Amino acid sequence: MKKVLVLAAHPDDETLGCGGTINRLSSEGYDIELLTFTDGISSRGCDGNRNEVLDLVQANLGLSKYTYGDFPDNAMDSVPLLQLCKFIEKNTSDNYDIIFTHFIGDLNVDHRKVAAATLTVFRPQQGKNHKIYSYYVPSSTDYNAFTNFNGDTYFKLSDSDVDMKTNTLRIYDDEMRTYPHSRSYENIKNLMKVWGSEIGTKYAEKFKMIRCVI
Repeated sequence: MKKVLVLAAHPDDETLGCGGTINRLSSEGYDIELLTFTDGISSRGCDGNRNEVLDLVQANLGLSKYTYGDFPDNAMDSVPLLQLCKFIEKNTSDNYDIIFTHFIGDLNVDHRKVAAATLTVFRPQQGKNHKIYSYYVPSSTDYNAFTNFNGDTYFKLSDSDVDMKTNTLRIYDDEMRTYPHSRSYENIKNLMKVWGSEIGTKYAEKFKMIRCVI
């Protein structure tokens, strides 16, 4: 069984960035683990913890397991990189076939820290052939005017993959916005249509390849 690891700074990033791909791979028999880092909400001065809905996300997308941390929301730049790396090492293995993480150029500081920690923990080692991809999070990847997400790898999606991604986003409905906001249901579906049209299919999610050993 092939193994996949998805790292997400906040619970909802995994669905926004690669929810359709997670659903596709889980339906194909991949073993998929999710690791989140913050509660996704406390920086706003609100009560709650989005990690509490991960049981529902797991059931929808077919995750084999999930683990979450309690790092400061939208303040992960206050945490030493070493501490983040140790958290990843404690809660993961080293035998993943595919790893999905944030784009290093995202506007959100938590996303950038998770990307840096991922690349540190899973740096090149003899005998380790992880494929590592960064994913696109609407209202974060697109909001940094000084970087460009040059995606180069596409995962084709079926109608059911797209529907499951949309249904899972409804678990995080408080985080969604009305169109034409970048993080609206309409825009997210439009992105999958555009990415699909780039490769001659109906829907796709696009990723930036970080490393692939052949």
